[in-house]
Order: sequence, then C-alpha cells, then structure tokens
Amino acid sequence: MEAPRYEEVRNAFIRLRLEDKARFLIEATAATLADGIEAVGALLARGLERCMESSQRRAASGSNRATATDQS
Repeated sequence: MEAPRYEEVRNAFIRLRLEDKARFLIEATAATLADGIEAVGALLARGLERCMESSQRRAASGSNRATATDQS
C-alpha cells in the first residue's frame, strides 16, 4: 500500500500544467541520476581501497617471507 504522502505528491503532480510536469520530471530524473552516480562512485572507491589494502598486505607478507629466506 502506498504511503499517504505519496498520494498527496501524486495528486499535486496531476494538477500541474504540462510544462511544469515536464520540468519536474527532468529535474527529478537529473537528481536521481546524480544520486545514483554518487552511490556508484562511493562503491567503486570502497572497492578500490579494499583492493589496494589487500595488495599492500600481500606485498608486505611477501617481503617478510623474502627477508626471512634471505636471513636463513
């Protein structure tokens, strides 16, 4: 079931003139795309950070093994 607020907004939208409906839809689409792009960017940044941390840990553990082997 739809929230009462949604119904209010939908009814207000229906009462708009065609030009105002078009402008509203364009603005809403742009805002939605911007939010989506921002969310995807944040996910990519977190993924890259995890990859870099993992790579650094592997490199550090590899150099620790090499140092231990060199000392033997």
